[in-house]
Amino acid sequence: MVVRCALVFGLLGLFQATLGPLIPLLSDRQHLEPATAGLIVTGFFGGSLVSTAIGGALSDRWARGPLYVVCAVLLLGGLVLFALPLSWPLPLGAVVVAGLGFGGLVLIINAVTAARGLAHVNLVNGAYGLGAAAGPALVSLTHGGYLFAVVAVCLVGTLPLRLAAPAAPPAHERLTVGPTLLLFCALLFSYAGVETGLSSWEATQLRAHGYAPDTASALTSLFWLGLATGRLLVPLVTRNWTAVRLLVTTLLACAASLTLITVDVSAPTGYFLLGMFAGPVFPTTLAWIAATLPHPRRVTAVVLTVAMLGNSVVPTVIGFGMQATSDLALPLFVAVAMACCLGVVVALSRTQRVASRE
Repeated sequence: MVVRCALVFGLLGLFQATLGPLIPLLSDRQHLEPATAGLIVTGFFGGSLVSTAIGGALSDRWARGPLYVVCAVLLLGGLVLFALPLSWPLPLGAVVVAGLGFGGLVLIINAVTAARGLAHVNLVNGAYGLGAAAGPALVSLTHGGYLFAVVAVCLVGTLPLRLAAPAAPPAHERLTVGPTLLLFCALLFSYAGVETGLSSWEATQLRAHGYAPDTASALTSLFWLGLATGRLLVPLVTRNWTAVRLLVTTLLACAASLTLITVDVSAPTGYFLLGMFAGPVFPTTLAWIAATLPHPRRVTAVVLTVAMLGNSVVPTVIGFGMQATSDLALPLFVAVAMACCLGVVVALSRTQRVASRE
């Protein structure tokens, strides 16, 4: 089951990672401003947010069965539509449909694998990063087009996927919204802005550095390859580390790596290092949540919904910010979101120390 989940997540990562490299190509093809073409990222994660929120409100029985099937069909339909030579804004509608399927699948698979432990959730999310690393390179070779139809066919091959979801809490128990949950939501909202902001606008920033469009799209794979590397190395390198120590260390390392992407020669290396250090943040946060808060499935749904909101909102803000300033200003905008992540981790650490004394 874990292997099948990893295969599905690899395909999900492949599609999501193509959106950023497609922005300059779509902008040229449809004669759009880059920020307008970047709305495909907003639309995709907007659809994901809706399905994640709906999935969190459903019972485990519905999540294991009908929701998974509906989300898979929506993703397949969106992929096929996006593969067609449609005029704007029809491609935007296609990615919204794909996002509706994507969000539900991410929720279901993350909830199931997180319940099985840190190693499983890192393995599956590592597979997501490996698929994402392949996406930009394939875009540079195919310029989109039939790539998404091929992804749809591969996704069909992973079905049907039988999932054994974690046990749900009794029906009378309700999830209470406390300071700790709100802080975890703020952390994943900000982190989603870091990850999606970098992956969405990396190709645009590399073009501003002077890289050719196809080269810039292919180099986007380095960020996702680094992301997969970081997640797969966590169980080996940081076995006895606490979540706080791991998150603070990786976020500080990300901040240092941001300086590398400000220089054209070192930018590709900087993106790989950013991916490697940012990679552990998401699965480590999920593991920290599971060890801290009750009702893991419901909490996972809440924080993933907020993360999808971050995926949708923050890259759009960054895109219009770059349009108003410079395409080379990406590190500055990402640094703001990264500082928010670090501040929230420190606040969570203090909150838990106070709670442990009481």
